[in-house]
Amino acid sequence: MISQRDRGELARFYTVTDPKKHRKGYTVYKVTARIISRKNPEDVQEITVWKRYSDFRKLHQNLWQLHRNVCGQSELFPPFAKAKVFGRFDDSVIEERRQCSEDLLQFSANIPALYNSQHIQDFFKVKDTFPPFIFPHLSSLLPPLFPSPDSLVSCPPSVPLLQTDV
Repeated sequence: MISQRDRGELARFYTVTDPKKHRKGYTVYKVTARIISRKNPEDVQEITVWKRYSDFRKLHQNLWQLHRNVCGQSELFPPFAKAKVFGRFDDSVIEERRQCSEDLLQFSANIPALYNSQHIQDFFKVKDTFPPFIFPHLSSLLPPLFPSPDSLVSCPPSVPLLQTDV
């Protein structure tokens, strides 16, 4: 039987750092994924995203279910920080959430079914080009890097659409 834990060709390292209060009133954490080739250690990919506690909680639930289906009850899954209405901005609560989030990602780094899952891929999709709390006055001024299909449909009639297949 093949072990569910695998070294693979890539090493994965995750850090959850730099908690900041978002201008909308919640805490965001800087999440960095470093993926290093075991054959060529100079080949490093790094992805940085900013996530809030609810994103981590959702990831924990999804990975827990996937892990249970793949590994059964034979291996313990890391616990996660409980949601709190009061005191969520206390340093101890923020640190507990940060540590549990990092533990979850590090745990997933050793199990192919987890680190190859759609849940992890979706979690590391970049949604913003910069964290809104750093440049709060710019986030509403800058247009998206690429037009969305909705924005193309809502173009005023006076704006000609480009046709590439003429």
